[in-house]
Amino acid sequence: MPRCILLFAFLLSACLDPGAAGNLVPKTVVEDPTLPRAEMAGALFHAEAFGDPAAPIVMVLHGGPGSDYRGLLPLQALAADGYRVVFWDQRGAGLSQRFDQGFYTFDTYPEDLRQVIEHYTVAPGQPLVFIGHSWGAMYATWFINEHGDYGGRVRGAILSEPGGFTKRQLDDFLARLTGSYPLAGEQLDGAFWAGQFLSPDDHARADYLRMLLAEGGPPAEHCDPQNPMPMWREGAVVNAALLALARRGFDWTTRLGGFKPKVLFLRGDLNTAATLAQQQELAASYPAAEIVTMKGVGHQMIWERPDEYLAHARAYFASIGFAGGGR
Repeated sequence: MPRCILLFAFLLSACLDPGAAGNLVPKTVVEDPTLPRAEMAGALFHAEAFGDPAAPIVMVLHGGPGSDYRGLLPLQALAADGYRVVFWDQRGAGLSQRFDQGFYTFDTYPEDLRQVIEHYTVAPGQPLVFIGHSWGAMYATWFINEHGDYGGRVRGAILSEPGGFTKRQLDDFLARLTGSYPLAGEQLDGAFWAGQFLSPDDHARADYLRMLLAEGGPPAEHCDPQNPMPMWREGAVVNAALLALARRGFDWTTRLGGFKPKVLFLRGDLNTAATLAQQQELAASYPAAEIVTMKGVGHQMIWERPDEYLAHARAYFASIGFAGGGR
């Protein structure tokens, strides 16, 4: 029985209100004033940054939609190289403020990222590079398609196993991803079992049920069960909202041809959803792209193999002339 099911049984036995803040899932920045935060775009975001504020920015974009940056914190090591490393839980995700599903539009998310960039900008023309993981790699591409190099400031991007840049690509990817769950497997069984007792009628309950399904990751991603990537909290509503928008159709490749910096695609060879052929198709949307495959690792390569990932990131930064402050 998964440990989260045991926790749920304990909560029932203790007669705690599952809808009360902090009982099922950690509190958001709205409920816990001790959490690091940034206020912008009409929302409170769980966010923190490391390194010299005036240094070149490494903007870290977590996966999901709806996950958090906890498992990406090994990238904090780049602050010692002279970079300003920014982590933030996206709107409705992780420990950031929650919003109802109808709030989200295709205008909301790219504008959030633009405002986060401006919030952490302290010098005119301060250069930046994105590091996007999974959905975060899609998010970075979405921004680049909307804003190009953002007045010369975006010097490149590291994209780790994005799912797709068009509706067709994402549909194909999700079919491989969701098709890897065994119908009688523990993950689906645990989520369905809990669903008999919890109705996702508020964010805490919905997030808890989402985390039951997400625990361990889809089998296709081949995450290491002995070293699971940690997380604080999933955002169920934003996940459903953005996927619903995606089903209507999208294409984030229409202006990528104008983005001249080289983009690095980093993938793990064990991930059978983000195959080499699939990543090659996505990389072809950029004028200059390189694909590097990490051997013997799946989707959570940043958490499971941080030193190797950081080595690839540093080599990429050197190749595009993106030097840390003072170098």
